[in-house]
Amino acid sequence: MVLAAWAAGLRLLPRTGPVGGERRRLDPLGTLLVLLGTGSLTTACVEAADWGYGAPATVGFLAAGLVVGALAVAHVRRHPDPVVDPALFRTRAFTAAALGLLSYFLAYAASLLAAALLFTGAWGWSPARAGLAVTPWPLTVLVVSMLSGRVIRALGERATAVVGGVCFAAGPVWWLFLAGGDGAHYAVEFIPGLVLTGIGAGLYQPVMFAAAGLLPARQLSLGSGVLMMSRQGGSALGVAALVVITGGVARPGLDALRAGWVFTAVTAAVAAVAGAALGMGVRTGPRENHGSGADPVRHH
Repeated sequence: MVLAAWAAGLRLLPRTGPVGGERRRLDPLGTLLVLLGTGSLTTACVEAADWGYGAPATVGFLAAGLVVGALAVAHVRRHPDPVVDPALFRTRAFTAAALGLLSYFLAYAASLLAAALLFTGAWGWSPARAGLAVTPWPLTVLVVSMLSGRVIRALGERATAVVGGVCFAAGPVWWLFLAGGDGAHYAVEFIPGLVLTGIGAGLYQPVMFAAAGLLPARQLSLGSGVLMMSRQGGSALGVAALVVITGGVARPGLDALRAGWVFTAVTAAVAAVAGAALGMGVRTGPRENHGSGADPVRHH
């Protein structure tokens, strides 16, 4: 699939050169620092249950992640062409999108893992049945994503992001209060939460990822990469956080899963707050031609 997408891109995408004749240089040291910092923090969270929360290995990886993270920040502030340019975050909407996507994918990854652990653990379902049980979520995302453009035109970008974040938070809240220990009432106990998170995902992601379009053309690809870093980093840390919350066991009890749902609801609510912080219009489709060539940015 990746090779097919690559081949299609070569054939279909327009060929463009560097903006203004500039070419970005690689930043291998910055890339390495970001990878090591994220990897160390994730390893500490994932392995803490087995190693022990106060074990030297856990503390060492956690300390290493924090130190390397600080070094990464210092590096990108001094490097002439860093892997993550601090200038990106001078755009308020982009900063809100980066933080919002980080929080959102913390909730997304943790929610998905919590559902799998509930189905295969507390409810004793097979992995195949658990996979089928999650399908209302992506199906809802598919349907809502096709309609999201109309919703954005009706509500505006900021309101759409807030509604999406709130809907996503409502899913784990539903499970927190209604999910029981046997799965006998799956249609009532769990499907509504899956639909709510699906609605949230279908509304939230298009607006927040589109924030890269507010950046200058020379920063567009870098900004898109930063938003993808927020997605991947949030997903990795979301899984790690749920592992810590549930104690790292393969079959956590309902109390541990409920604590996980509290975590996902809170992080999704933070994502909604970040959506409310979008201070500028975010383009989610082709730009309109206003005759004069101008493309004014709408303020909310």
